[in-house]
Amino acid sequence: MTDSAKAAPPVDNSLEARLVAVEPLTSRSADIVHTIALAGVKPYAWSMNGEYWPQVTPLMLAKGKRVEVDLVSHSMMAHPMHLHGHTFQVIAIDGRPIQGPVRDTVLVMLMGRVRIAFDADNPGRWPFHCHDLYHMMTGMLTEFRYEGIAV
Repeated sequence: MTDSAKAAPPVDNSLEARLVAVEPLTSRSADIVHTIALAGVKPYAWSMNGEYWPQVTPLMLAKGKRVEVDLVSHSMMAHPMHLHGHTFQVIAIDGRPIQGPVRDTVLVMLMGRVRIAFDADNPGRWPFHCHDLYHMMTGMLTEFRYEGIAV
């Protein structure tokens, strides 16, 4: 390999760990904590907490609450996880606390763990899914639903 054709570095969360939010969430404890296990099985199907869209149990939210979500990959693939209707702050990578960036999508590395936090301030029914469309279309999609919002 020539110097001009160097291989790109591997994709990881090293940059994510160095970024800092310009406008971080206010400091407060979580009112609601969800753990979401990301997994894949053969034949090609991807799940969240062992459930496959559309047969999922919504993750319930209450307006005004601080929500933390621990995303845990049990697969040998990375998952760019995307939340609609909210932005979140990355607060830990692989168990190491950080004051990371505010965004709506975060990469969960293979066999990795990312913790995010957001304020439940936009009532409705909001999809949360892997942005790898093959993963989403084969089941890796769930819903955050606010209490009092009808099906």
